[in-house]
Amino acid sequence: MGFNQNLESIKSKRDLIKELSYYKSIILKKIKNGDYNSALEKVRSALVLLQEHRDSFNIEKELHEFYEVNKKVRDELLNHRMIYERRFNNLLREKLNESNLENFSKLLAMLKNDVDHNLGKYNLTDISANITKYFKFIKKMYEILSCYKVLNYYDASDKIFEFVREIKSENFPNLKMLISLTYQNLITNRLAEFSKEFDKLTLFALSKKMAINQDQLIDFINLIKEQPKSPIQDYISGTQEIIFKKSRF
Repeated sequence: MGFNQNLESIKSKRDLIKELSYYKSIILKKIKNGDYNSALEKVRSALVLLQEHRDSFNIEKELHEFYEVNKKVRDELLNHRMIYERRFNNLLREKLNESNLENFSKLLAMLKNDVDHNLGKYNLTDISANITKYFKFIKKMYEILSCYKVLNYYDASDKIFEFVREIKSENFPNLKMLISLTYQNLITNRLAEFSKEFDKLTLFALSKKMAINQDQLIDFINLIKEQPKSPIQDYISGTQEIIFKKSRF
């Protein structure tokens, strides 16, 4: 290599080191501000730059340094994301009912506000989108809870089944449990109405009246009849008859 070429090479490496130093100063500033997602993007840009010049200069020391920074920033980013993922997953494990849904929604709104405040810092876009989707289902759940007791049985059933179809593919276990309990309450209320009209009904007749197949109806009856306020006194499997409780005055 001639003198001029050697000089140009030294100059080019100095320029590279200077550029890497600039990257490093930005990365450290972003880390100090807790902006780990943006810091990680800058680290990756620096690594791309290093890889492009790896065959031209001896920059193994610099490569090792930025690989270490990359690991540190990535670990910090994952740790912060895990905090929000854990908070959201803990909420999804909360047992819901009609009386605590409002307070639960407030907790979820607080988490959403916190997530959106740190959206770019910790790359929380997916968590924010999941919470937004969850709120849409809560809104539909409110609509069902506000009207299922006053709607006729068939319209209420349609609303509940529509909700079940929409939420089926989502990982929202406590909302799924709440809609299941709501449907169970709807069934119980309907059976209570029949208990005022009939002493007993065959499984076939009751299945027709409630538009539920017989196997599902038996499952509900076995579940409901053990409850304190159940309108079902007994189910006689031999004759396939449902015996209703009669109100005592």
